[in-house]
Amino acid sequence: MRWDLISEFEFLKKGSQARAYKDFHGSEDFFKDHFPDRPLVPEVFFMEMIAQAGGVLVGLGIDFRKEVILAKISEARFSCVVAPPCRLSIETWIEEEREEGGLVSGVVRNKGQEVASAKIFLVTIDSLIQTGNGKRVVFNDGFLKHYRIHEVVEKSLKVASC
Repeated sequence: MRWDLISEFEFLKKGSQARAYKDFHGSEDFFKDHFPDRPLVPEVFFMEMIAQAGGVLVGLGIDFRKEVILAKISEARFSCVVAPPCRLSIETWIEEEREEGGLVSGVVRNKGQEVASAKIFLVTIDSLIQTGNGKRVVFNDGFLKHYRIHEVVEKSLKVASC
């Protein structure tokens, strides 16, 4: 799962908001190329973090009946560079949501400081591949279990009701 740019979810509220984290240790192989003498987290990763967290949020809104993919980044801002090791927080929220997709806004922070923000269009599709058996590529059981999605949703409901 090389390009899964979420380490864990902390908060998931259907139709509303998600909070997740990504840890970079500095030993990841891509840091050798970006940049060898001064490794930095590639800015494109910030957009993908927002897309992945927002994609789970949009998927939750449709009970993961369809796959969710990135369609367009309509706005993106980068505030500063980030060097590993670091623990980045990713917050996304639904701006607009429909069965065919949604508009998600998000921000990535390092130690509370905003490093990137974006508005991203995500679309839903029935399947990414023609398997004929309805198996999911993105929101399969392994993915949902790995990120403890249902547990985080339940925990988030309890926190939100306090």
